[in-house]
Amino acid sequence: MSLCALCMAQIDRPGHFPPHARLVKRGQVRTAAGQNVFAYRCEDCGNAFLLTAAHEDAPDRWVLAGDIAGTG
Repeated sequence: MSLCALCMAQIDRPGHFPPHARLVKRGQVRTAAGQNVFAYRCEDCGNAFLLTAAHEDAPDRWVLAGDIAGTG
Protein backbone atom coordinates (compact mmCIF):
# COMPACT_ATOMS: atom_id res chain seq x y z
CA MET A 1 0.00 0.00 0.00
CA SER A 2 1.55 3.32 -1.00
CA LEU A 3 1.81 6.19 1.47
CA CYS A 4 0.01 9.49 1.00
CA ALA A 5 2.06 12.71 1.22
CA LEU A 6 0.92 13.36 4.81
CA CYS A 7 2.08 9.91 5.92
CA MET A 8 5.41 10.28 4.14
CA ALA A 9 6.02 13.43 6.19
CA GLN A 10 4.95 11.67 9.44
CA ILE A 11 7.47 8.79 9.28
CA ASP A 12 10.17 8.95 11.96
CA ARG A 13 9.04 12.29 13.38
CA PRO A 14 9.52 12.74 17.13
CA GLY A 15 6.54 11.75 19.25
CA HIS A 16 5.89 15.31 20.41
CA PHE A 17 4.72 16.12 16.86
CA PRO A 18 0.97 15.48 16.71
CA PRO A 19 -0.49 13.02 14.20
CA HIS A 20 -1.48 14.52 10.87
CA ALA A 21 -5.14 15.44 10.43
CA ARG A 22 -6.12 12.17 8.68
CA LEU A 23 -4.51 9.79 11.23
CA VAL A 24 -7.20 8.36 13.50
CA LYS A 25 -6.31 6.78 16.83
CA ARG A 26 -7.26 3.09 16.92
CA GLY A 27 -6.13 2.24 20.45
CA GLN A 28 -3.16 0.58 22.06
CA VAL A 29 -1.38 -2.57 20.91
CA ARG A 30 1.32 -4.73 22.44
CA THR A 31 4.33 -5.56 20.27
CA ALA A 32 6.09 -8.94 20.17
CA ALA A 33 8.79 -7.34 22.37
CA GLY A 34 6.17 -6.52 25.01
CA GLN A 35 5.92 -2.76 24.42
CA ASN A 36 2.58 -0.97 24.69
CA VAL A 37 2.22 1.48 21.82
CA PHE A 38 -0.49 3.76 20.40
CA ALA A 39 -1.90 2.67 17.05
CA TYR A 40 -3.24 5.00 14.34
CA ARG A 41 -4.61 4.45 10.82
CA CYS A 42 -4.65 6.94 7.96
CA GLU A 43 -8.11 7.57 6.53
CA ASP A 44 -6.60 8.50 3.14
CA CYS A 45 -4.09 5.74 2.33
CA GLY A 46 -5.00 3.13 4.97
CA ASN A 47 -1.49 2.71 6.39
CA ALA A 48 -1.07 1.98 10.08
CA PHE A 49 1.30 3.98 12.28
CA LEU A 50 2.56 3.40 15.78
CA LEU A 51 3.74 5.96 18.28
CA THR A 52 6.49 4.07 20.09
CA ALA A 53 10.08 4.14 21.35
CA ALA A 54 12.92 1.95 20.09
CA HIS A 55 13.67 0.98 23.69
CA GLU A 56 12.57 1.94 27.20
CA ASP A 57 14.87 4.98 27.54
CA ALA A 58 14.38 6.33 24.00
CA PRO A 59 11.91 9.06 23.02
CA ASP A 60 8.75 8.14 21.13
CA ARG A 61 8.79 8.28 17.31
CA TRP A 62 6.18 7.81 14.58
CA VAL A 63 6.82 4.54 12.69
CA LEU A 64 4.94 2.39 10.21
CA ALA A 65 3.35 -0.58 11.95
CA GLY A 66 5.07 -3.09 9.66
CA ASP A 67 8.49 -1.75 10.69
CA ILE A 68 8.16 -3.33 14.15
CA ALA A 69 8.19 -7.12 14.48
CA GLY A 70 4.84 -8.56 15.50
CA THR A 71 2.74 -5.53 14.60
CA GLY A 72 2.32 -5.64 10.80
